[in-house]
Amino acid sequence: MNSLTTRQKKALETREKLLKTSLELFNNYGFEHVSVEQITKACKVSKGTFYTHFPSKYDVILEKFEELDSFYSTVEKKIDQTLPASEKILLLYKEQMIYLTTVVGKDLLRTVYTAAMTNQVEQNHYLISPERKIFQIINSYIHEGIQQGEFVNELQAIQMQHIIQRCMRANVYDWLIHNEEFDLVTEMAHFTAVVLNGMKAQPSK
Repeated sequence: MNSLTTRQKKALETREKLLKTSLELFNNYGFEHVSVEQITKACKVSKGTFYTHFPSKYDVILEKFEELDSFYSTVEKKIDQTLPASEKILLLYKEQMIYLTTVVGKDLLRTVYTAAMTNQVEQNHYLISPERKIFQIINSYIHEGIQQGEFVNELQAIQMQHIIQRCMRANVYDWLIHNEEFDLVTEMAHFTAVVLNGMKAQPSK
């Protein structure tokens, strides 16, 4: 593999500086109150340089947040494939919540959620994109649960997926607006378990 040229190294350094500075500004002043011009001034680069690396300021957040997808792929491989689908979902969410609280943190997530609610982001933004790895994994578990008779078949798989996704977003949002007494991992487990139990097929009498 060829080593990077001096120019390529400089470009990577600039991209990282733009990323770090943007996230700091978003956290300090709010996503909607920070302009690309403010970011480039803080980094002492031109707007053209910014757009060379990022199509928009929201893509800065996307860059950081998409790191989660590689994490989900790793978690999926570790989950015991013999477990019922509902338990797989609970384990996946447990690992996700641990990662969000210990690695990602509230500051970045507040910025992500704030950005998602502005009119500067396309409707089908990253938080709800069906292309996200975690949603693809959950969807496969739902289909598996339906096929094995664990889940009811009255609901369509896509409806179940949307409901289970809302478990994640609702609990993360609650965590963001509560103080440190709110245990995201525990609350997520309880909430999602109740929802999943409501989707399970009842044994024949």
